Amino acid sequence: MIRTTLTASALLVVGCTTQIVLAEQAEKKPEPIASEVLLQASASWKGDQYKYPQGTPQITVKEVIFQPGAKSKPHSHDMPGAALIQEGELLCEVPATRVSKRFVAGDVLPTTFKNDLHTCENTGTEVTKALVFYAGAVGLPTSYYTQK
Repeated sequence: MIRTTLTASALLVVGCTTQIVLAEQAEKKPEPIASEVLLQASASWKGDQYKYPQGTPQITVKEVIFQPGAKSKPHSHDMPGAALIQEGELLCEVPATRVSKRFVAGDVLPTTFKNDLHTCENTGTEVTKALVFYAGAVGLPTSYYTQK
């Protein structure tokens, strides 16, 4: 009788424990499709208000790779955009005002806008990869560079 009671009790404990483990696993199971807003912006990382260019809309996505120490020429963008730093780090600066900001892997930033010449430099020791999205128009370059 005691053996039967112990066996039944053990089975009850195992059954409850199994149900708890299965419930915990169900809670941890990821949704089949999940989304998270990484950035919503109506202005750039330094405060420029965005406006869309005229013409036929065109979305451009670029992967930009900076070797360690590489620095872009001063340039500007005539369209709203955003960049996801996938690897490494970038220091972006507006030389005329010395306003700057450092971005690292995982950061999502709204790009600068209109006549705001800026540079971006990989100040780290590893390659930097940035995935950049531009909301432009057909025939409009994503970037304008100075002769420097």
